[in-house]
Amino acid sequence: MEIDAVDKLVLHVIEKVAEDKSNLDEVVEFVISFSREHALSPDTLLKLSFIFGNDKMYREKYIISRASALLFSGKMREDAHMEAGKTASLLGLGDPAAREFKEILKENPGNVEALCGYGAILAGIGELDNARVQYEKAFEFHPYHVDTLCNYGCLLYRLGQLDKSEEAYKKALLLDPRHVGAHCGYGILLYRRGQKTEANYHYTRALELDPGHVESNFRYARLLEEKGEPFEAEAHYIEALKADPESPKLHVFYARLLAEHGIVHGARVHFRYALKINPEDVEAHCEYAGLLARFGHRHEAEVQYKKALELDPGHFGSLCGYGNLLKEKGQYAEAEEIYRQAEHSRRDTW
Repeated sequence: MEIDAVDKLVLHVIEKVAEDKSNLDEVVEFVISFSREHALSPDTLLKLSFIFGNDKMYREKYIISRASALLFSGKMREDAHMEAGKTASLLGLGDPAAREFKEILKENPGNVEALCGYGAILAGIGELDNARVQYEKAFEFHPYHVDTLCNYGCLLYRLGQLDKSEEAYKKALLLDPRHVGAHCGYGILLYRRGQKTEANYHYTRALELDPGHVESNFRYARLLEEKGEPFEAEAHYIEALKADPESPKLHVFYARLLAEHGIVHGARVHFRYALKINPEDVEAHCEYAGLLARFGHRHEAEVQYKKALELDPGHFGSLCGYGNLLKEKGQYAEAEEIYRQAEHSRRDTW
């Protein structure tokens, strides 16, 4: 019976995804082979994809959507590629997402959502000019596509074209006043211009619409810190971390807030977790070392300064901090040598 086959398929996909080094493409191949062998209908696979998405099991959803795209034809194939592309983007899987969008565009060069999605992937890896090409192609087919306008606003902001960026965000919000990404992006732009009251409005509006929106919570937390409202800022860092617990940036900024207010244990926890996720973050090593040194944990501080300087031997902050630490320990000759290196590094950056 089909239901038994579906249960077996679901169990296998979940087990494979749970493996530490699961190869998603291999699981996709299994789903294709299994579906053919058991004659599973397209509707069944679509329902499975929907169920996985509903349960926030996004890797599983990506696998089923990708397999469906390779099994289906026509419009169903295009829709399945789109679901796979969007899901891969959500998971931060840039190459698989790009592959799905390119498959769609090969068959349908005028698919605006695919152009928008592919542009976002390109922007994410720093290919700003190529991203711009995709967005502008999308506008040829649909000048008022809100997601593309929002992404284009973000791209123009990154290119330093603030007036054009503002125009794109305003247009997006005129078309869809409830677009969370446009509120957040416009808030970031306004903040950069020093229009903090207006930025505050757009961050809070974004959070009214989507209380778990990561970037809006992060940006609003930073604004609240500046306004001298640390408790409110903490609440928004926590909300952001609930939604994206693997973001090293969020852990570092929350650790800074905790450190500033003397909550040493909490700050240490978040610095350590940030460095577990991204062990090559020189600034985080340096800041964590500074915190440890400040509260008398000299040996641990030295370890962190050394790690920072292994990654970047000319890092000015780490050199200065390490020099100060050595001086406190009475190692004056070693401190003097580190200070010389710091001065040399400072001159090189001029």
